[in-house]
Amino acid sequence: MIVNDTGKFRRVAIILAVVLCLLQLSIAPYVGILGGRANLALVLAVALTLGGEESKAPAIGFACGLFYDLAGSGPIGLMAFLLTVMCYALAVGGHSRIADDPTAGVVLFVPAALIVEVGYAFVLLVFGQASSFVDVVFLRALPGALLDCLSMAVVAFALSRTGGTGGTFGGRHSSGGLSMKGL
Repeated sequence: MIVNDTGKFRRVAIILAVVLCLLQLSIAPYVGILGGRANLALVLAVALTLGGEESKAPAIGFACGLFYDLAGSGPIGLMAFLLTVMCYALAVGGHSRIADDPTAGVVLFVPAALIVEVGYAFVLLVFGQASSFVDVVFLRALPGALLDCLSMAVVAFALSRTGGTGGTFGGRHSSGGLSMKGL
């Protein structure tokens, strides 16, 4: 008998949101490379967008971005705008269908992280909250995007191991969530 647990995705999403929010508030401000810090709100937004329903993607992006804005010292609304647009673009592109492959999710996340981090840093430069272009791009955005990608790889691997069938990364594979395609 096959039992479909429709609430599993919700439970996994809530646990993921609580864990990443606590890490964003407690650890992310103190761990960095050069001037870049991990944006776990971006990781959460993409993980939920790739694993959830396409119609909820902009709301997820806005909520995660607003959390980041309120938790940090940057302008309120900037990250909310960037994550809303990014999640909408991922949803319109139909990228939630690749949720069964954690590697594809991480590969798709890399350009999204670069665009969001560089866009955020560039707006900070325009508003005078950063000193130079080199500082913005090479000392904040690129190291931050690298930390974001490492965080996303950990989250995608963890989600692939949950075995959820509600659309989270890799929940439908018999190999524990890792795709054997191409081997």
